[in-house]
Amino acid sequence: MQARLVILSAALCLAPLAAPAQSVKDEGGLRFDGARIQSCLDNGGWRDCIGVATNACIEATPGGYSTVGMTGCTVAEEDWWDARLNAEYRALMERERAGDADWQPIPGMLPRPSGAEALRTAQRAWIAWRDATCTYEELQWWGGTGASGAGAGCRMRLTAEQVLMLMSW
Repeated sequence: MQARLVILSAALCLAPLAAPAQSVKDEGGLRFDGARIQSCLDNGGWRDCIGVATNACIEATPGGYSTVGMTGCTVAEEDWWDARLNAEYRALMERERAGDADWQPIPGMLPRPSGAEALRTAQRAWIAWRDATCTYEELQWWGGTGASGAGAGCRMRLTAEQVLMLMSW
């Protein structure tokens, strides 16, 4: 419970800096550009693209190497990946629903399970796993100023990896 309060407090402090709708942010001195990630993905970078915008943001933001600066940049990238996750999930869910509707039973075979239901179950389980994993990672920094940054970094990294998985399907 205390870990969630720390995360929530950090998120509330950084909320004006991390609006997910914008690709380029320059509010309060934070200089985040999500186009760096998209360009990297477009050039086939995949896993190498995770963190590129955070690193550039830290470099470009005055005070970027402070705990607040690093966490702000990381949360901004986490928001970018989260928006992409939602878009990829919706697109894949639409394809699964269409596949479920088009499926023709094969005589003598067991009925095919719903792809949409399987995807929903998998995504819900992944969210619980990500949150538990990142809470544990944050606990490794408990009592220090790096706790919120560690949690944000974990969520950003795991969310990005899930986006890449959904894109591959």
